[in-house]
Amino acid sequence: MTGRTKLLLGLGLAFLLGGIVGAAAGFYNGLAFGMSSMLKDWLVKDAREVQAQVVVLRHLRDKQADQAVELIESRLDDQVILFQPDEPFKRLTDRETSSLHKAISDLKDYRAQYPRQTKRKFVDDAVRNLFASDPYK
Repeated sequence: MTGRTKLLLGLGLAFLLGGIVGAAAGFYNGLAFGMSSMLKDWLVKDAREVQAQVVVLRHLRDKQADQAVELIESRLDDQVILFQPDEPFKRLTDRETSSLHKAISDLKDYRAQYPRQTKRKFVDDAVRNLFASDPYK
């Protein structure tokens, strides 16, 4: 091999090795950032959940059951309508599908016993559509 061939081969190998190391570092940092971001979202969601439960508990302690029930009912509506996205969830396991179906069925049975009409028609329509279609049967 000539000196020029060795130089080109060395540069090509260094370029290839740099690409591999860069891709690996990018994958690792992207994965770490994504996991950290999801964890932060979960923590904020759980913190808000605790805040909402405290408000409900205060209403119950103050003998304001109607306000407590309304808070729980409206939060249920807001949570359950997320179970019916525009695009179906991909790669759900039987465990996840059965949990979603049970949650929808339990709320549907509850609402049959305790019907509810909100001031938000779009929420009422979304809940009614979810009960009618239950995509997780």
